[in-house]
Amino acid sequence: MRSRLALFGCNPLAIEVARRLSMTRTPFVMLDSDAALVEVARKEGMLAQQIDYTDDEALRGLGVGNHIEGVFCLFAEDSENVFLAISARALDPQLRIVAVCQAPAAAPKLLAAGADKVVDPYEISGARVHELIQRPEVVELLEQTVFGQQDLNVAEITIPHHSWLHGVHLSGLRKVMTQNLILLGVVDLERGKDLIFSTRGIDHRLDYDDVLVVIGARGEINSFRSLVDRTAPPLSA
Repeated sequence: MRSRLALFGCNPLAIEVARRLSMTRTPFVMLDSDAALVEVARKEGMLAQQIDYTDDEALRGLGVGNHIEGVFCLFAEDSENVFLAISARALDPQLRIVAVCQAPAAAPKLLAAGADKVVDPYEISGARVHELIQRPEVVELLEQTVFGQQDLNVAEITIPHHSWLHGVHLSGLRKVMTQNLILLGVVDLERGKDLIFSTRGIDHRLDYDDVLVVIGARGEINSFRSLVDRTAPPLSA
């Protein structure tokens, strides 16, 4: 099976990402220029190989610009991730690129280099520590009920132009949701790319091309996708 994703960097963070991709049986390959790190990843049971990420021909040989759909820039150095993002974007304008930054100042550079999303692990860790201090009971509940599931996915579902949800408010959608999902919120692309969290109390009026963001098991997400794709509302609506 051809790899769909390429994880650059064989450090502990990348190996953790690889473990989670393995749970969902997503085809991927791990890559690094450091032979020792590649060997570490192989000992963890990962498909890993050494590569010169600065060589465009090596990236093409990997499948960038062909069958590779997404690239994770997970090197420990921001400069390496910036270089990789520039090279990968030049080879494939449609490629999905996610990069991790070590310093907050590197985030805009990575976005300018072509990354679609930039993840700051320190910001995420800081927010998690804050939640643990302020609301430990909520965090414990989430870990036991949601994050304890192996089949846990985040999905972005675009409302098609034939959907019954056009003009319906978020509260109306929740009333007919029978799926065991968490509805995080909605992205209204006409107003920007920010997520309108459902917990903010904003009863957003849905429209065509709005993006619903949900968390849950794959089967539940597929069921919810079918609900969104209906031309007529369910009888309980």
